[in-house]
Amino acid sequence: METRFILTAFIALLSFTGCEAKKEVIVRQTETVVQKPALSKEALARLEEADKFDGKTDHVVGKCYVCGLGMDGSDKYTVSVEGYTAHLCSKMCQKEFNESTEKIVLGTEIPKGVKPE
Repeated sequence: METRFILTAFIALLSFTGCEAKKEVIVRQTETVVQKPALSKEALARLEEADKFDGKTDHVVGKCYVCGLGMDGSDKYTVSVEGYTAHLCSKMCQKEFNESTEKIVLGTEIPKGVKPE
């Protein structure tokens, strides 16, 4: 009977520790998201302009931002920023966009008078 009690207490202790570890991971993930800096007003205006590039204002940029909106993006490499969804063409472009969002958005020329394919 005593062994059964010890075993039950040990399992309960492991379960409790496991829950705490999971809560800690969730908190860290939330902190990472919160700490991402907001885009400047100028970058937000450029993002809005890129959204209109495909003829629809739907908060989705379907062309790869890192490739100067010259390549089709993919649902596989999606990034959310300031309420917009950017589809990028590769994991490398996704990583670069995440690391330098403001710089890339401000440095991308939105083609004028050219309808995307």
